[in-house]
Amino acid sequence: MATMTKDATVSVRLTAREKSGLDTDARMKGIPSGTAAAGYIAEGVRRSRFPAIEFRDGQPGRVAYLVGSRWPVWMIVELVRELDGNLAEAVKLIRKPAALVRMALAYADAYPQEIKDSAALASRRDYAGMKQEIPELEQL
Repeated sequence: MATMTKDATVSVRLTAREKSGLDTDARMKGIPSGTAAAGYIAEGVRRSRFPAIEFRDGQPGRVAYLVGSRWPVWMIVELVRELDGNLAEAVKLIRKPAALVRMALAYADAYPQEIKDSAALASRRDYAGMKQEIPELEQL
């Protein structure tokens, strides 16, 4: 969830405790507090549209996951693609209600570049991808 386009300014009021927490989080991530706040607002807007999606720290940046699962949205998209669009089979494998899986797919349709970037990063993390970056790597 990293790309932002044209910026717009919004003023928000936070309690001192919320501001302190935001500042601490931003400092840990090495980004300005305003950037962290903008990211959380963007996530909140997306969550209001797609309540079955949650965001977790990962690569690249914050990653969309199916709520209450270990399934990143990009992986659900890949699974459905590998199953030739067989949603019923994907639901069985994911072990989550079909409505949640459909919402993950709808999220992917709404944010295709984000999903593409996450999937591309993951593909570089398999053995072949890592071997290109670390030639001395050996498979056991």
